[in-house]
Amino acid sequence: MKKKRKQSTSWFKRHRAALGISLVLSLILTIVGLLVVLRVQTRVQERMVRAQGIRALRYLVADVSAGLQPETIRKSRAEKFFLLQTMKKYEGQLLRFRFVEGFDLNNQKTRFEGQVQGAAHEHIHDLAARAVVRQGPVFEFDTQHKNNPRLILAMYLPNGDVGILVRPVDIPPPEVPWLGIFLFFTLALLLTLFITPRWAPLGAMGLLTVTYGLLFAGYRMSTAGSDFAIMGQGFQGLTQGYFPLAWLLLSLVFLGLSVLWATGHVTRFMQTMKANRIAYTYILPAMAGMLVLVLLPFIIGLGLGFMNHCNGKFHFIGLSNFWEILSGGGSSITNPLNFYFTLGVTLMWTFLNVFLHVSIGLSLALLLKDPALKMKGIYRVLLIIPWAMPNYITALMWKGMFQQQYGAINILLDNLGIGGISWFSSFWPSFMANVITNTWLGFPFMMVVSLGALQSIPTSLYEAAEVDGASKWQQFRHITLPLLRPALFPSIILGSIWTFNMFNIIYLVSAGEPGGSTDILITEAYQWAFKRGERYGLAAAYATLIFIVLILYSKAANKLSKASEDM
Repeated sequence: MKKKRKQSTSWFKRHRAALGISLVLSLILTIVGLLVVLRVQTRVQERMVRAQGIRALRYLVADVSAGLQPETIRKSRAEKFFLLQTMKKYEGQLLRFRFVEGFDLNNQKTRFEGQVQGAAHEHIHDLAARAVVRQGPVFEFDTQHKNNPRLILAMYLPNGDVGILVRPVDIPPPEVPWLGIFLFFTLALLLTLFITPRWAPLGAMGLLTVTYGLLFAGYRMSTAGSDFAIMGQGFQGLTQGYFPLAWLLLSLVFLGLSVLWATGHVTRFMQTMKANRIAYTYILPAMAGMLVLVLLPFIIGLGLGFMNHCNGKFHFIGLSNFWEILSGGGSSITNPLNFYFTLGVTLMWTFLNVFLHVSIGLSLALLLKDPALKMKGIYRVLLIIPWAMPNYITALMWKGMFQQQYGAINILLDNLGIGGISWFSSFWPSFMANVITNTWLGFPFMMVVSLGALQSIPTSLYEAAEVDGASKWQQFRHITLPLLRPALFPSIILGSIWTFNMFNIIYLVSAGEPGGSTDILITEAYQWAFKRGERYGLAAAYATLIFIVLILYSKAANKLSKASEDM
């Protein structure tokens, strides 16, 4: 007995981790699959209720000419019914309606006649207006009385009238295949008992994925297929979300985790976590913050690039946003709204700014390193001030200085006899105004980095070079630059990324003028999100392309850096 007990205990210890991960993954996948089933059944029921409401409304409208009969009202199960005539329908003006017929069984003394107006009829007017604008039915569900919900229907009729109906609905519980779902879950767990711990999670996930996939395929091919669209009917939370897509993504993720378990990667990761649990405990808060503040917004933004925003809802449109951007939207490459024009402006903006930052910063660092220079500390403080100031303050300050009539720069040019410049009426002056502002803002960073690197170079190298007869230029070229490279390369990469995404300067100085020609990619994304019809999906696609461009640049820059170090 003791031997059998020891064997069972050792078997449980060997299978404990595999059983645990299989149970958790199977439970999550089953719950999400159940939500998919409930969602489909709910949509089917809603469609049936709407069809019944449309039939009842047409039944009442057809009986209006003969006078609404009590039998007709009883068969329609209507609590409220209104037939409205459109009085006014002009472009840019409010719609107005007049009661043709109407009743409210809860308030039978009220007479519905004349124009639809006033606070009491505000909801009726709004429903009718929405039906006219949509040229079709508008549905609402009143769930204030949970045990007796109401369907509210407004429908635009062929003759231009609008019918409104309120009727109670009896919604039966969703027809969920509980037995099948329970069997799927049980079979997945039983399967883990008859295969090795290494393959147990993969077997369970494979079984659940296949069985649920067959179930969903059956739904898709049935009359409920139109209610089983992969992307659902909106993005209004868990009750109207993308459960089929969520299930598909979860199944792929869980299958991937199961493969990692089978290959031993998960086991090695857990062993590493256990061996370094104290270190991971310290970095856990930072990792949680990165997950919430960086990773989740990044994933959401990436997903938005495949959506279209309309009337407060998001609809899946695939790669349409990316295609619209990369195809130039049908405009020529010289059009400021063309992606490639904006990309060219962004690259020119980045290259010119980084070149000026490095050139000015390195030159000032060489001056500050000169032993003959007095009051170095004061100069360092003064030169760091532009970097210490918030960049939006710097942008607004330079914006005022570039003002055409009263700006300090144009006043100076007038005094010199050159004449004032209309800085923001054409491309090049506006572009250079942005560059001047950003150069003022960015050179101190390169100066500080270069000065720190220069101070780390041994003076003995320069003394030996002087003994060998090397000139100042030769010393700079063969000693200073090679030894500055390890510090300058990362700074140039960082500066390029910061300049590439320098939103504040462009937005606050030139605002993209004239005509959006000085916009860079990041400000162009902002324009599409908030100034050109709230196209959040297109803006998110722009952000994704910006991320891809910067990743490719970083990879190429790192390779160049390594190649130069090897030389």
